[in-house]
Amino acid sequence: MRKLFATLLMCGGMSTALAQQPPAEKANYQLASRFSTGKLERMVFSTAVDPHWLKGSDRFWYSYETTEGKKWYIVDPVTSQKRLMFDNDKMAAELTKIVRDPFDAQHLLIDSILFIKNENSIQFQVKSSLEVEIKDSTVKQDTSSKKKVPGKKEIKTFYFEYDLATGKLSELTDYKKPKRNHRWASVSPDKKTIVFTKNNNLYFMDQANYEKAMKNEDDTTIVETRLTTDGVEYYSYGGGGGGMGNENNVDKIKNKNKRKPSGILWSPDSKNFVINRVDQRSVKELWVINSIAEPRPTLETYKYQMPGEKESAVEHLLVFDISAKTSKELDVKQFKDQNIGIWSAPVLKSSRDDDWRPS
Repeated sequence: MRKLFATLLMCGGMSTALAQQPPAEKANYQLASRFSTGKLERMVFSTAVDPHWLKGSDRFWYSYETTEGKKWYIVDPVTSQKRLMFDNDKMAAELTKIVRDPFDAQHLLIDSILFIKNENSIQFQVKSSLEVEIKDSTVKQDTSSKKKVPGKKEIKTFYFEYDLATGKLSELTDYKKPKRNHRWASVSPDKKTIVFTKNNNLYFMDQANYEKAMKNEDDTTIVETRLTTDGVEYYSYGGGGGGMGNENNVDKIKNKNKRKPSGILWSPDSKNFVINRVDQRSVKELWVINSIAEPRPTLETYKYQMPGEKESAVEHLLVFDISAKTSKELDVKQFKDQNIGIWSAPVLKSSRDDDWRPS
């Protein structure tokens, strides 16, 4: 009886203790969001120097932001000299006069600095609050209506040139920002040859024809030269190679005859390039549904080797001579079912601000 009473007493004590425990607190996500990376970056400002090395000298420039605002500096390590790139107060006054937006010395929205004219001047851009209509974006008039439908608008960007010696700021009113290279274009270091993949084979064009493609990819006067003829699906020269995540089945048919990236690497002298050609024909297909595709889920088919399957992709390393239009396969066989990686030469630190880099 005493044991039963003691057991009941202990159980009652446990239930009382459990009943007295405070309820679990809910996660405070709002408090955590106050310390997110994006918000902390706005509070911490700059903590290190990030140098942009110049090409024609040993100098570099950098920007540094504190509670007093953001400033730009030019440094010459050889002479141990550092100076302001420009006077923030004067620059703010000049920009306000031209852009007609209020600028102050602490918040200069200067972007895309580029050294020009033997590194004696800089070129940069500033975005304004003015919205302008994108050229050639106006929808054609409806024949049944005389109303003109307005086109899309964008924030106007002003382009400037600043003389570092005289401090003169000039607006580049006729400046047109260079178009970025097409994703499919592998441009040689001398910019004279452009290689790409089309219909599973390699093609190339010269600089003049590429300039046409920059204006209009569908220009029928563009001259292309075919480099290979034996490329087939799942054993192509670049173009994605049928790997997963490239295109859904509908897009694959739609883009069949379009230019695609070749994935080549150029030699520094622009005479040769190397490509890793992958034979996936023996690998079995895998079908997946992209459930988050818009507006409806899509079917994707690609080659995929499942665990335990013997069929594996075979990789080949080829070197092309662009002038002779010939290729040679390198003997790199070392292991069964090996993967081949191609490494490019290290990029110079002074090339980080280049709008274009050779592949």
